[in-house]
Amino acid sequence: MPQPFEDSLAERSARLLCRGERRLLLLTGNAAACQQKATTLWQSGALWLGDGPVECLPQKSQHTMPWLGQEYPLVVVNGFSGLSPEILGAVGGAVRAGGLLVLLMPPLADWPIFADPDHRRYVSQPEEMSRCYPHFLQRLLRLLQADPDVWDWDLSANHLQAELPEFSTVAWHRTADADGCLSAEQHAAMLAVEQCALATKAYPLVIMADRGRGKSTALGLAARHLLVQGKRLVVTAPSQQSAQTLLRHAGQHPALCFYSPEMLLEQDIALDLLLVDEAAAIPAALLRQLQQKYQRLVYATTIHGYEGSGHGFELRMCRWLATHWPHWQQLTLTTPLRWAISDPLEPLLANILLLDADAPPLPATRSTKFTLQQVSSAELLQDEALLRQLFGLLVLAHYQTSPTDLRLLLDCPDIEIWLWRDDIALYGVALLMREGPIDSALAEQIWAGRRRPRGQLLPQTLLAHCGYLAAANYRYRRVMRIAVHPACQQQGLGSQFMAALTQHYQGQADFLGCSFAATPEVLRFWRKQGWQAVRLGLSKDVATGCHAAVLLLALRPELQLQLTQWQQQFQRQLPVWLAHGLSELSTEIIVPLLQSATVEPLTGQEQQDLLAFTDHHRSPDHCWPSVLRAMQVHGAELAQLPEMLAALLIQRFWQGKDWVWLAQQHQLAGQKAVAQQLRLAIKQLLLPHGGEEQ
Repeated sequence: MPQPFEDSLAERSARLLCRGERRLLLLTGNAAACQQKATTLWQSGALWLGDGPVECLPQKSQHTMPWLGQEYPLVVVNGFSGLSPEILGAVGGAVRAGGLLVLLMPPLADWPIFADPDHRRYVSQPEEMSRCYPHFLQRLLRLLQADPDVWDWDLSANHLQAELPEFSTVAWHRTADADGCLSAEQHAAMLAVEQCALATKAYPLVIMADRGRGKSTALGLAARHLLVQGKRLVVTAPSQQSAQTLLRHAGQHPALCFYSPEMLLEQDIALDLLLVDEAAAIPAALLRQLQQKYQRLVYATTIHGYEGSGHGFELRMCRWLATHWPHWQQLTLTTPLRWAISDPLEPLLANILLLDADAPPLPATRSTKFTLQQVSSAELLQDEALLRQLFGLLVLAHYQTSPTDLRLLLDCPDIEIWLWRDDIALYGVALLMREGPIDSALAEQIWAGRRRPRGQLLPQTLLAHCGYLAAANYRYRRVMRIAVHPACQQQGLGSQFMAALTQHYQGQADFLGCSFAATPEVLRFWRKQGWQAVRLGLSKDVATGCHAAVLLLALRPELQLQLTQWQQQFQRQLPVWLAHGLSELSTEIIVPLLQSATVEPLTGQEQQDLLAFTDHHRSPDHCWPSVLRAMQVHGAELAQLPEMLAALLIQRFWQGKDWVWLAQQHQLAGQKAVAQQLRLAIKQLLLPHGGEEQ
């Protein structure tokens, strides 16, 4: 008679530990039966995520993930509470060698009709959850059934499929060396970090690895050695929780501090080395600013994982480092330290969540004729190769692409998926969300600040932040993601792709729109497409470290007047915000936002004031109101001025920077030199083509 699974668990764990492997146990049945059976497997030091019995100390499956960086012999994920792809991806690294990841789910036959609570994030209202597709779970089921190393326990049929692994002839183990390193690779990484801190000439060091390879530990051990030598070290990461492994191995020390990337840029921190953990999850724009300011940095990043894409980091950051810091160094750790190379759980989760998805290869001869193709989530469910290619492009294009986006692709009822391709290869992908119109009663509550339902980002922003009640009446297509293959970027393909999408949506929607972290490059791209800025966030987004910008394009001629009114209102308000909450905003962000404003032309007195400043000796401060009016009337010309002249006008008259700051910022001799450049700027603003002012 076969031994019950729970009775043989100790032997199974011993065999797995001998092999240095882990397993996924799929436990299916009704919710109560699955929870009860999982408690029979419970052991000290285990982790339970989702609803569960009090004695198991269940934790909510929340995005803060306080258990990151820790290891458990058993992890139970209650899928009845909502199967979050992000949690599933993160928890895989928390199961130690010899351990089990137990997934509680309904009977397999019920998966297509299972009302998964995780679907709540993909719709605006709870009653809309039934509109979501079951494709993510259908694909998950297919992958689990195809994997011989998955242990499948069907409680409804009292059937267990869980092959007992053989003992390994040589037991798997890791022994730390005198410095605490578990492999030669990790020891080399530790020494490389120390050398980076001690080298005569500053340079950046990049350490890349998949999870479980010991990169954060290597940084922590190196930090411990450097602190003993009197070095001042600073650690930064997407969150302090993300750097817990590094900080734990470094040990507490008064010369070791953690700062967010934003704080490091806002303050001048004295340090000998800056350690950046999980760098791929930090915007490249912030990393570049940190590199230019502090110079001696070590970046540790995950190649494949829920924290961010290492391949995207290579494209966005490593290429930049190679151009600007030719002496930069890079190391890659390949050997897993917390489990054996033969462990089947890591590749299973990578396959389920496409953590290892890469952009598709392109033919040697590039096509010149591309086709716009819409693909449904049902078609992606049946075409695994296309799904991997599409997701690989998204991962490379956006540092925040996560496993949650995979479920969004497969299950969200309001997403539209577009490919830019030829007969052979995939060159681009775009995801657009259907938004609006919003019911008038709900719209008034959003406008009044009483309600903020999920989703509907564009109409809600225009209602809640801009106060435009009319915005609720329109149909929007929000460009959530757009990606062009990295091998053919900067060649106009993105603009061609957007032109084709714009033509398709003519008459099918009222506005195309986007909301994104405002960087100079991205702003210039959307402005190049003819899109108009209607909002800039007053505070920085926590995830991106940037202000969010909203741009729109009218898809029907009669709506251009409405868009112009919104854009003009934004242009009139922008100088007010720049004088207060946005006084530190970079002019590189401000200039691409500037457009013509429909305002009263300059009066005769204002023109006389400006003439007294530009051609005579009146103080610019005494002409301040007239200069403000000139900048408003000539907003489009202001955006066309030479970079320094535009920056001086914006920083002095909109942001209120003092003379000393302006002189230092632009390397000018002093107040007189700054004033002279301002005179030149006003002249070029009023007479951009050298003619006489009308």
